[in-house]
Amino acid sequence: MNGYHLDEVTKIALGMDSVVGIELKKKVFGEIGSFAKPSTSLEVQWREVLSNVFEGFDLHFNYPIGSYKVDFFVAKLMLVLECNGYCHRYYDDEQEKVREKLITQKYSLVRFHHKINLETLFNGILQAKPGTTVRLYDLEQLGQEMPFNINPLIRNPIF
Repeated sequence: MNGYHLDEVTKIALGMDSVVGIELKKKVFGEIGSFAKPSTSLEVQWREVLSNVFEGFDLHFNYPIGSYKVDFFVAKLMLVLECNGYCHRYYDDEQEKVREKLITQKYSLVRFHHKINLETLFNGILQAKPGTTVRLYDLEQLGQEMPFNINPLIRNPIF
């Protein structure tokens, strides 16, 4: 039989930012606030990478902290990782400050652009301390296609 399986069609439709895809997401998920969203393909890629890296460290996804959800929480390291894409440039600055203050009361927070390479992310994680936020992007740069000349999830080759 030719055609797609239902699960493949669902993955394709939910990944689309077309009128059809957006309407389908609204029907499936309802109206979604600014801090909750279906996983993007890049967030799913990071989930796979971080699952391997933090195996045995009690890694959680979309973990609740107070009234917020964080992208990744590494319990044994008291570490919160936020994968920030281009849409984060439009978040409310005051709301984000309140959110960060709540998170950093107990945890270290690393905010990284979704197209960062793994080495840069790890350097940021090594600098993280409870009560601090490490930003591995510049909000002014988020409108550009490739901030910081970084390659997504690719380690720079050594010559």
